[in-house]
Amino acid sequence: MNILCIDIGTTSMRGILYNELGSIQGIKSILTPLVFRGSYIEQKPEVYLDGLLEICDTLQRYGEIDAISLTSLRSVVTLADAGGEALTNFIMWQDDRNSHIVENLKKYDAEIHQTTGTPVNTVFTAGKITWMKDNLPEIYQKAYKAMIVPDYLIHYMCGTWKTDRSYGSRTNLMNLKTGEWDEKMLEIFNIDKEKLCDLVDTGIVGSTNSTFERETGIRKGTPVISSGGDQQNSALGLGEMDSSSMVINCGTGSFILALADQPYLENPAMMCNVSAMKDKYIIESNVMSSAASLNWLIKEFFPDEWHRGNANYDNINDIAASSPIGANGVICVPLFQGCGSRDWNQNARAGFFNISLGNTRADIARSLYEGIAAEIALSIYSFPEEYQKADKIMIGGGMTKSDFFDQVLADVTGRKLYRYSDSQASAIGAFMNAAVALKIYDSYYEAFAAIRRETIPHCFTPFADHHDFYEGYLEEYERLNKTINH
Repeated sequence: MNILCIDIGTTSMRGILYNELGSIQGIKSILTPLVFRGSYIEQKPEVYLDGLLEICDTLQRYGEIDAISLTSLRSVVTLADAGGEALTNFIMWQDDRNSHIVENLKKYDAEIHQTTGTPVNTVFTAGKITWMKDNLPEIYQKAYKAMIVPDYLIHYMCGTWKTDRSYGSRTNLMNLKTGEWDEKMLEIFNIDKEKLCDLVDTGIVGSTNSTFERETGIRKGTPVISSGGDQQNSALGLGEMDSSSMVINCGTGSFILALADQPYLENPAMMCNVSAMKDKYIIESNVMSSAASLNWLIKEFFPDEWHRGNANYDNINDIAASSPIGANGVICVPLFQGCGSRDWNQNARAGFFNISLGNTRADIARSLYEGIAAEIALSIYSFPEEYQKADKIMIGGGMTKSDFFDQVLADVTGRKLYRYSDSQASAIGAFMNAAVALKIYDSYYEAFAAIRRETIPHCFTPFADHHDFYEGYLEEYERLNKTINH
């Protein structure tokens, strides 16, 4: 049996065709550059549909597709009519046009967090839907459903109106304890329940219809699995199946995750979402801008390393590594898109400090890597103490392909970090979820053992003297952050 796993990220989507043993039969990646309209950050719906069709067309050449498993970025929403046609561009998770709505609802923050596991924030879906209702009333009234990206593609493939609870727990609208849309939250955000898709668990959500068969050649009746959010699946794909480990996934933004058996609601700054694993929860902290910050730096300061949206990261890593630890005194606070769950301050901004005429571009580059690592380290300190004692931290995502960054991250956090050579953690999580749903394997542990067989992760061990330096560095970093953002 071949399983097509589709992993949709912020600026790219990819399909990986696995056989039932977890061996890769083929890969197709597609860039999905964002649409910027003034301060708005959007994506055209056809980008996702065209990408889905191209992936299916390409990967069928490597073998028959027997099932499709989907994992996606979260909190990215459009309005669609009764036929499933999108009526607006998708509003991306980074888009903060709803900031005034969020600010007005801060008085409900404690209640929202205790009910949904997430504080009121511009990132989450509810505030975006409220903005559309207030600013696009005719479109809102015409709309049949508000849909995030996986809902939209699942409807296209199957004709169903379903969203799984891992995404529902990122909306500010789902009661984390009951797993259903919460009437009080709907009232607070002024959203009509009938505009929302039906909540279901991760697993098989339908089968492909005749229209999809005509479009792609994939036979009607092929099962479609909703595997949950990309970050939940990255945790699963990196082996986070109990509370003995943590995961750091560094992509456009960075996400620090730990698994829990029960909802964790004690810390109002932390997010608690439904896991990709059934009956489990994810405790999560985020850093809003990681690779996005690095891409900005390369584009603006290293144009020779930037070509048509692609960067030569190997050269940048070498340039940054030529600067000594501490970047010759330069400190970067990389809050280019606001501060994430450490402070939930969407108005926070970035800054470079202590720059003199003696500093170089290499110092600036290294300071950015160190600043991203500092944000991750400080986010870890927000977790409950039992998780801070985790005996291993798994890392994944595009930024962790850099040995240089991974060593900096190990030195700043003072922890051993483990990285698999296959960085497609979200797609691996989607394979595991599909393999269990289709009863190819009896458990996530068996599925993980199959796809990660004979794979030993590389360990990055912190240098003691470097970590000693960074302990003082973190104090100065936080002082500078508070100077400009408080």
